[in-house]
Amino acid sequence: MFGGCFMNRWLIKRGENEGFTLVEVLIAIVLLSVALLALAGLQIVSIRSNSFGNHMTEAVTLAKDVMEEMKNTQWEQIQGSTDDPQGASGIVYHRVCSVTASDEIKTVTVRVTWTWDEENHQVALVTKIANLGVNP
Repeated sequence: MFGGCFMNRWLIKRGENEGFTLVEVLIAIVLLSVALLALAGLQIVSIRSNSFGNHMTEAVTLAKDVMEEMKNTQWEQIQGSTDDPQGASGIVYHRVCSVTASDEIKTVTVRVTWTWDEENHQVALVTKIANLGVNP
């Protein structure tokens, strides 16, 4: 009986402060909404950065393809070229290979340019190929 008396008093006091007020709930919803909007903004930036990274990787791969082709070409047949390959992402890249020769060394420069998100981007690779008199 003694415990029951305290229990009844506790239930009565608890009943006065039970639950959250409407203002508290609205404030919690506003704070949660602001946090979720900030996360959504970060997600958009992350997606754009990943997409740009994919385009950059694709452009470097296109440049490396030409560079490897030049390294495996006979010395006398190494010359410049231009083409417009389309990448897996659907973007059309402009690829220019230029060759300058001096004595027994040719400098090969491959530039890949593309437009994404209304901005021009470029990747360039440069190598020197020596005439060693050995055909690949």
